[in-house]
Amino acid sequence: MPAPQPLANEKATLAGLIKAIESQRKSSVIVYWLTDNAKISEAVIVPLYDHLQAIGKQESIDVVLFTRGGDTEAPWRFTSLIREYCKKFSVLIPHRAHSAGTLLALGANEIVMTPLGLLGPIDPYRTHPLLPRSAGATEAEPISVQDMRHAMQFIREAGGQGVPYTPEAMAQIFSALFEKIHPLAIGAIEQSYALAKLVGKQCLSTHMDPAKDEALIVSLVDKLCDEYKSHAYQISRAEARAIGLKAVDALPALEKAMMDLYKFYLGRPIAPVPLPKSGQVTMHIGWLDSTAVSMRVEAIYEITAGQAKYLGDQWRPY
Repeated sequence: MPAPQPLANEKATLAGLIKAIESQRKSSVIVYWLTDNAKISEAVIVPLYDHLQAIGKQESIDVVLFTRGGDTEAPWRFTSLIREYCKKFSVLIPHRAHSAGTLLALGANEIVMTPLGLLGPIDPYRTHPLLPRSAGATEAEPISVQDMRHAMQFIREAGGQGVPYTPEAMAQIFSALFEKIHPLAIGAIEQSYALAKLVGKQCLSTHMDPAKDEALIVSLVDKLCDEYKSHAYQISRAEARAIGLKAVDALPALEKAMMDLYKFYLGRPIAPVPLPKSGQVTMHIGWLDSTAVSMRVEAIYEITAGQAKYLGDQWRPY
């Protein structure tokens, strides 16, 4: 079962890069880095606990975050656990922390961003066994919560212009909709939308006063969940500040340290080279690293006729 070959002196180099950030921040640093083949999920919680136990309780803990997103539920558990071990929790974003990554960042006292750093809307994508599938696909296509809500809004608004819909017309519209998307799937999509808002509010409430800052908390969550018309919308550090998030610029020395770490992870091997034409291979698709503990996600794929089939993954020390 071939695996990616490590970089020369990989762990020593990484420790030096993490220590450079710790020196700038006067904090303990954990790196949570996910490739496009991995997502934020509850599976990270036990490895995170191992890191926090090794680090011990600290005045300040920083998480360097790089992710496309993941499960909506996971950021709240991540935030609540890390706050058991520190008074101040910050998220450092060298490049991207989209979707569930943005939810996680909402739980931080401050979000430190380079000029390249990006957040994104928190409206979730949802998969469900009753959602439509493409021809030949084994899994249902994920649907954007906003796509569904905008479709329903269009139906309502179109009915309000000129002659209102008759009950018979509304029955035909919903019958056609339910032929494409099962009502239970629609309910699940609405549930995930409400969940994203709940998690966003809980994360913000860890460092904001839920009573005094209620209006701002609600405003922030509504903006991030409702007001951007694309889940792929990119929120810069300036825009993050403009909407009320605690986003700060990385000062030049810290920016360099964050980008040096970013380039290191981009250069880390993910898959064995050359990739075999058949058989099982191990790929490294995510890391959770500190100077105390090194963990990574080892994913197993079956290669058949040039196509890779995912078989499963697991967090392991390395």
